[in-house]
Amino acid sequence: MTRSACLGLALFFVPSLVAADAAAAQRRKPVRRQPPPAPVSPMVGKDVRITRLDGLEIVGKLVKLDLQGVTYLNAGGEQATVALENVAVLAFGEPIKRIDARFIRDARQAVDALSRVNALVNGNPTFSQYDGLVTDARVAVETFLAKYNDYQDQTDFFDDVRAVLRSYELARPLWATMQGADRRISLTESAPELAPILRLYPDLRATEYNQNGRYPTDKVIAYVWNRTGQRLRQVRAQLDQLASKAT
Repeated sequence: MTRSACLGLALFFVPSLVAADAAAAQRRKPVRRQPPPAPVSPMVGKDVRITRLDGLEIVGKLVKLDLQGVTYLNAGGEQATVALENVAVLAFGEPIKRIDARFIRDARQAVDALSRVNALVNGNPTFSQYDGLVTDARVAVETFLAKYNDYQDQTDFFDDVRAVLRSYELARPLWATMQGADRRISLTESAPELAPILRLYPDLRATEYNQNGRYPTDKVIAYVWNRTGQRLRQVRAQLDQLASKAT
């Protein structure tokens, strides 16, 4: 074989060998692996019962459990978290349908405050007496609702308690118009003291108290108290039913 032929063969094989070595090196190069996704706890989506350090029990569906706390969905579908340092007991499984006796005790204090207003208006109260008891009832109700604001299973009961308080409060500015020298014995529908009462009790318009768009103030107050007393009796019945389930 001539020298030029040997040189040609060498030039032909060298690039092939270089390419083969490069491919082999590429195959030997370590592949950077992606970390596996964090495992999802099999308890996610399960029923969870959280007992806080203050004794309040919360039930819901587990969303996440980590160092930040226990994240859950409450009965209203809202997400909330209880910090780990506030958790006394954490349990999984079907929630027990029961009512905490402390909830009943605190609810009864709020309802009793409203009942004292109801007892007062059945007598012959002064405006000052009424104003004082309504103020006391507001403190009792707001304290109760603030303490159990995440007690989602009793939202209907909470709404009814709020409605009773609101109704008693609405009678206060109405009564105030009857005080002093410029006392008003009747109000029009557009009067700011009467308008919210008509929104709460629209059927008042269909009563005999509607005198061509004017309403006698004392009759409206009596109507509001009567309707509020009826609702308060319903609230007490609800509370008695809840108390029968207390543990």
